[in-house]
Amino acid sequence: MWGGIYAVLFSISTILSFENPLKNGFPERAEESYAKYSLSDVEFQNEIVGKEIQYSYFENKSFGPLQRGQSISVTDQGGLWVGYGFVRKVRLSDAITFNFDFFPGLYFKNREEDLGGWLMFRSGIELEYTIDTDWKVSLGYDHRSSGDIWDYNPGMETLKISFIKTLI
Repeated sequence: MWGGIYAVLFSISTILSFENPLKNGFPERAEESYAKYSLSDVEFQNEIVGKEIQYSYFENKSFGPLQRGQSISVTDQGGLWVGYGFVRKVRLSDAITFNFDFFPGLYFKNREEDLGGWLMFRSGIELEYTIDTDWKVSLGYDHRSSGDIWDYNPGMETLKISFIKTLI
């Protein structure tokens, strides 16, 4: 359920972008690239089942309100997820940003919980705080599932803290 809600919020925030309205299309524009390092609790069936580390890289360009990124994560049970997608940032103040993201990716469960298949979509929300020009910190929550393309689709969530480094 949460994944669908996050995907809808991502879509609405993209369509209703004030700084890059959809009527202007998706023109390419320069953006700050950054690396994000995340530590997470992994939740499955409303129970914390492990830990995850995640690395994400966001490119130095956006298309309309969407900034491209790549991400990889691994859990303490050997679960591996690799994805490519977009983040939509909504600036609330000079220091605070609310982010929505959507990343399709490949999933390899290893000893982790069975999520039903190898193609998983990650969608999430995040509150980000700017510490200085080079560093930010954020708290986020995301959902990963197949979007019902597989018969079995239980989903998995992560609650994460991230440290974000602006790149030159």
